[in-house]
Parts: sequence; C-alpha cells; structure tokens
Amino acid sequence: MVHALEQTHRLLKSTGSLIEIHPSVEPPPSVEVRSSGGLSFSEEDPGFDYADDLLHAERAVAAVLDRDLFVLGGRHTLEFRTHAASVPELRDYWDVYDAFDPPEKEEAVVRRRDEMYARAASAAEAAGDDAEVIYVEPVTMSLLTPVRSR
Repeated sequence: MVHALEQTHRLLKSTGSLIEIHPSVEPPPSVEVRSSGGLSFSEEDPGFDYADDLLHAERAVAAVLDRDLFVLGGRHTLEFRTHAASVPELRDYWDVYDAFDPPEKEEAVVRRRDEMYARAASAAEAAGDDAEVIYVEPVTMSLLTPVRSR
C-alpha cells in the first residue's frame, strides 16, 4: 500500500488531494437488526479476521506522513452500512462480494458465523415485516494533501 500511496503522490496535480478510505480495526464489524427505528439485535461478526490487513493500511498511511509525502488534512471515523431486507439477502450479497476471496474460513469460524446469522434471522422474524438487517463496518477516512518539493 505504501507503493500505491507513493504513486498517487507522484500522479496528483499540485492542487490535488487524496481521500484515503479503509476499514477500521476498532470496533470490529457487526450485524444489526432494526425495525421501526429500534435496534433488536447486534453482534460482532465472528468471521472478522482481517485486522492485520487493516493495521497494514494504518501503517502505510503513517509511513507516507512520516516521510513528508503528504500532510494530513483531517481524519474521521464513520460507519459503512450494507442494508438488506433479510439475512438470506445479506448473505447472498456477501457470497457475490467475496467470490474471489481466498478459500473459506476454518470450520469453527464458519459455524460461529452461521449461528450468529441464525440469531439475527430470528430477531428479524420477531421484529416483523419492517425489519432490516444491516452489516456495520467502521471505516477511517483521511484527507491527504501532497507535499511538493520546492
């Protein structure tokens, strides 16, 4: 990722800026069930196993800031939310989204994730027709302005 940020620095116009966005490590992603504005279910995703990748992204941004390639114009944490009408719809979305990811997770993790989704489906069913299933993933967004040599 440092190489990509270096190349972006090289390609940006002198008046340009980079908005860098990547998932945050804390808190981990979660699944929620909401209806009529109320939260009836929330659990962390037991399949969250990419914290090392996210820490790598944080270190890459820190590296280009330390090397004075960019100036940090601001950093914000927000939530990226994927909405679905049901648990099966959300799982279908993730099957397509993750189609080219490495092989499936270990069996115990898959079982814990299936159990969590079963609890979410029960909560959605109990919540009624207006229930919505939401995958919540915290993200960090940084405004990076390139430093130009004089």
